[in-house]
Amino acid sequence: MILGADFATKMGDDETAALYTSTAEAINSTLYNNHWDGKAIYEAEGRTYDGAVIVGFNVGYDKSDNLFYPTSYEVASTIKQYNLLFCNEYTINTKDTTNNIPGVLYGRYGGDTYAGGNPWVLTTAALANVFYRGAIYIKENGLPDSNALNVWSEVFNLSNNEITSETFIAAGDSVMSRIRYHVEDQNFHLHEQLNKNTGVQMSAEDLTWSYSEVLNAMKSRELATK
Repeated sequence: MILGADFATKMGDDETAALYTSTAEAINSTLYNNHWDGKAIYEAEGRTYDGAVIVGFNVGYDKSDNLFYPTSYEVASTIKQYNLLFCNEYTINTKDTTNNIPGVLYGRYGGDTYAGGNPWVLTTAALANVFYRGAIYIKENGLPDSNALNVWSEVFNLSNNEITSETFIAAGDSVMSRIRYHVEDQNFHLHEQLNKNTGVQMSAEDLTWSYSEVLNAMKSRELATK
């Protein structure tokens, strides 16, 4: 809606721009209360903790309202809950951690049955992107408040005073490293999913969305490390 309003304005279509703007405002007015359960941002009542939310943190963020900015308490709490969900859901996360492979793999949602329910490359890369964007946000706006830092300290297993923008870059790198570990033997071709038990790539081959999310994360890392 926001992008559409901007485009309509540039095209001289003020009526459509006003419609898109008012629609965006109506959505925003209920977004927080309708999608925050006190622990995490959820997609919908039927599919609560969904990896689509992580993607949404990146593509749906708008500086004008700053809702769910990348280092916020709500984003930190969501990632904390999603980490617990997907580590319990997928054996491969436990195996990788035991084998000192950094990061975590995210899927779609708890209890997913499509292709057996597995980690997805795109949602995992989207998580890395959130971390890189967090580093950028800290460089531009400073560290988050103590409430958010308290949750981030649990996510990163660090004390509050140890957390910096570099912490977020390292977190993004760890997630990307776990993806790399499971795809490099296929010359970095990116499929849709990774088997939840073995980590072997599976389902749709060379999925465009997987590549786009990885590239988005790489671009954010480039900006975060400047």
